[in-house]
Amino acid sequence: MNTYLAACYLKTEFPSRRAGRRRARQLRGEGAGPLDEYRCTFCGAVHIGHQRGHATHLRAGPNGPTPVHHLAKEYAA
Repeated sequence: MNTYLAACYLKTEFPSRRAGRRRARQLRGEGAGPLDEYRCTFCGAVHIGHQRGHATHLRAGPNGPTPVHHLAKEYAA
């Protein structure tokens, strides 16, 4: 997965940071996990993504992204 796909591709565009922040707060209340709004460097719109350090997938791998919880099980064993 490249940077563009992770940051912008197929993500919802919000008209302002305030609107993005409001939606992130709503999703957190529904159990979505730690989310933050950010200004996209590719399209200039506001998107929502996981807060730094709270991603659910790692971006590198020969077979696509690897879920973090799978790696945690491997390292715990």
